[in-house]
Amino acid sequence: MLEEKKSLYQNRDFMLLFFGGLASRIGNGIHFIALTWYVLELTGSGSATGLILLISTLPGVLVGPLGGIAADRINRKVLICGMDFLRGVAVLGLGFIVQRGEASFFQLGTVTFILAVSGAFFNPALSAIIPNLVKDANLEKANSLENISSNFTQIIGAALGGILIGVLGFAGAFFFNGISFIISGISELFINIPAIKKAGESQEKFNLITDFKEGFSFLVRTRELFVIFSFAIFLNFLFNGLYAVGIPYVFNEIFQTSSTVFGLAKSAFPAGAILGSVLINYYVIKDYQFFLGATILSQSFFLMSLGIPVLPVFLAGTSPAILIFFVVLVMMITGTINAVTNVPVFTLFHRLIPDELRGRVFGLFGAFSQGLTPISMALVGFLMDLVPAHLPFLLGGGLAVLVSLSIFRIPELENLNQHKSEKTAVSAGESTTV
Repeated sequence: MLEEKKSLYQNRDFMLLFFGGLASRIGNGIHFIALTWYVLELTGSGSATGLILLISTLPGVLVGPLGGIAADRINRKVLICGMDFLRGVAVLGLGFIVQRGEASFFQLGTVTFILAVSGAFFNPALSAIIPNLVKDANLEKANSLENISSNFTQIIGAALGGILIGVLGFAGAFFFNGISFIISGISELFINIPAIKKAGESQEKFNLITDFKEGFSFLVRTRELFVIFSFAIFLNFLFNGLYAVGIPYVFNEIFQTSSTVFGLAKSAFPAGAILGSVLINYYVIKDYQFFLGATILSQSFFLMSLGIPVLPVFLAGTSPAILIFFVVLVMMITGTINAVTNVPVFTLFHRLIPDELRGRVFGLFGAFSQGLTPISMALVGFLMDLVPAHLPFLLGGGLAVLVSLSIFRIPELENLNQHKSEKTAVSAGESTTV
């Protein structure tokens, strides 16, 4: 059936998934802007806001692997539709409570917890489902569109959130998000999702520990996949804290800009990522190892360069506008290169991981990424108070450069070129140990 699709845009099932996801992501972006401001208004406490943000991430770390197992064991259509409807009902309920003026911190935390747990089940299923909907020739383009959707909604969600709060109030913003989840769930009901391809008798017997070990064992055994996974986790650790904490610190404490300027600057990275997601469709990768090494090394150099405008010598003798422009330009370029890297990497993941294990591996990746992010943010926050602001960028970027250079010399990555097509993808019974 997939071979009959002339292009990705004529693939009804994928486009239903894409537009449904676009609606829910925009709503989600609006929701967390509204949630953050509402908690501050309700409690006046920065600690309470931090706790809500912790509740929004911690369940994903703890439940992520279980969500991945569910994505390989449960009908993925039932899972993604069910999680969207559950989130829609929860947020609509919150909207009614807020409208009546009866919302408490406990109720906000409960809904946030429901959203986090639902996302931990939804995200691995969504990541795993894409190769089931599109033919291999369109897989990279599909991942490119998903990346555009994710980054576009970061920009538009934050902007719409502020507007909707002003026009409709907090309850209206929550209603908007709840409806967006319901629309997404309805859209997904009409998707024709093939059954999960199973291989081996062990797949017929459910055992939580065994299922988890199967996914982790495959990840470790498939050496090229494990190497990419390890680099991604480590480099995310270096990048996330510096971008989430370091950049706001620089704009607020060093440049002393308004929130409007910072908001515009913050959109530079996702804007660059949208550009990169488009550009990668016009580039043919001939050597995956060199491509990964070059793009990750470039991002590391740009990360390190963010320390340059906050060096005392430049702060003392350069116009603030020029320094801000430099940071925004670097963030946009980095976002572009990041997307150029991530789209092919996710495509490789889809080709390397068998269908019946795909949810588990994506669940592990999400859990590790989310789990290390709070540690990274706390570490960068501590360093920003302890040392001059340029040092965390120079040291973190320098470490990323050293790690990136090793990519060119890792023998396991020499095998990546064989995974350019679906025909050479790893099957469940094959070993790719180098």
